[in-house]
Amino acid sequence: MKASLNPQNIKYFCILRLIGVNYMSFDVISLGELLVEFVRKERDVMHTVPGEYIGPFPSGAPAITIDTCARLGLRTGFIGVVGDDDFGQMLLERFRGDGVDISRIRIDKDSITGMAFVAYRSDGSRRFVFNLKYSASAKLSPEDVDLEYIARAKLLHISGSTLYISSSTKNACKKAVTLAKASGTIVSLDPNIRLELASIDEIKEMLHPILINTDILLIGEDELISITGITNINEAAYRALDLGPKLIVVKRGRRGSIALTSNGIIIEARAFPVGEVDPTGAGDVFNAAFIYGYLNGWNLEKILIFANAAAAIKVGRRGPMEGPKSYEEVASLILEKNIHF
Repeated sequence: MKASLNPQNIKYFCILRLIGVNYMSFDVISLGELLVEFVRKERDVMHTVPGEYIGPFPSGAPAITIDTCARLGLRTGFIGVVGDDDFGQMLLERFRGDGVDISRIRIDKDSITGMAFVAYRSDGSRRFVFNLKYSASAKLSPEDVDLEYIARAKLLHISGSTLYISSSTKNACKKAVTLAKASGTIVSLDPNIRLELASIDEIKEMLHPILINTDILLIGEDELISITGITNINEAAYRALDLGPKLIVVKRGRRGSIALTSNGIIIEARAFPVGEVDPTGAGDVFNAAFIYGYLNGWNLEKILIFANAAAAIKVGRRGPMEGPKSYEEVASLILEKNIHF
C-alpha cells in the first residue's frame, strides 16, 4: 500500500531516514517520460520530406539523467510508464542493465511507448516531433508517486518537459516535489523547455510552483533568457534566484558553464572541445554529473569541470543516452586535458 500524504506518515519516514533504518535507499530518483528516439541520418533534411532515420535509441530527458547517474555510480530509481511493446522493453532492459531501480515503472497495456523524431540543421539547431501527449508517458499520474519512495532519496530530479506532457504528469511532478520538500529531499530542476509541447507562457506558469521549491536550478542559457526576459546572463541568473532556487547552474554549451549561489558567489568553468556527433542529451548528462559531484560534497569549480567533461563525452557519441559509462571515463578525460581536478 502506498503511503498517503499526511503529517503522521511524513514524520514516520523522516525518522526512518534519520536513524538509518535498513531499507533500500537512493541517492537520486526522478520521474517522467520514457521514450525512444529516431534521428535523421543527414543534416538539413526535415521531417516534411521522406528520408532515412537511425534508431531507436533509449531517451527521455529525466531518463537520460537518471541512467547517467547510475552509470557514474549513484543509487538510482525512476517513476514512469511505458507501453507493453518492444520499445518499452528496450527502456526497461537499459535501466535494469545500468542499475536503475525499475520497481516504480508501470507497464500500460493500452498505450504505446513514447517516441521522438529529431532532425538536425547545419547550424546545430534541432526540430522535434513527439507523440508524448498520446503515449504511455502521458499516463504518469499522482497515484504513481508515493511518500515512501520519495523519502528514500537524497535528491529528486525534475525535468520540466514532464510538466508539459499532460495535466496528469504535471500533477505527478507537483506531488513529488511536495513530498520531497516535506521529507527533506533535495530538489533539482532542469526546465528543459520544449515549445513543441507548450507555449512559453504556459511553460512559465507550470514552472512557477516547482521553481519556488527548487534547491538547484540546472538551466540552459537560452532557457534562462526565456524565463527571465533578461539577456545578460549574470543578471538573468540573479533574477532566477528571486524565483526560489538556492543555486543556479547555467549550461552554455561550447562556452562551458556558470554556477551562481544565493550568497552571490559566481564560478565559471570552460567547456571541453570535442568533435560534435550528437548533442541531444548532453544537458541531461551534465545534470547527472553535476548531481554526482554535489552529492559527493565537491566544491562548485570541481563539479562544473566534471559536468562539462561528461557532457563533452556525450556530444561525441550517437544516441541521447550514450554518455560516459563510468566515473573513471570522465575523470580520465579531465586528466588527459591536464586540468587540475
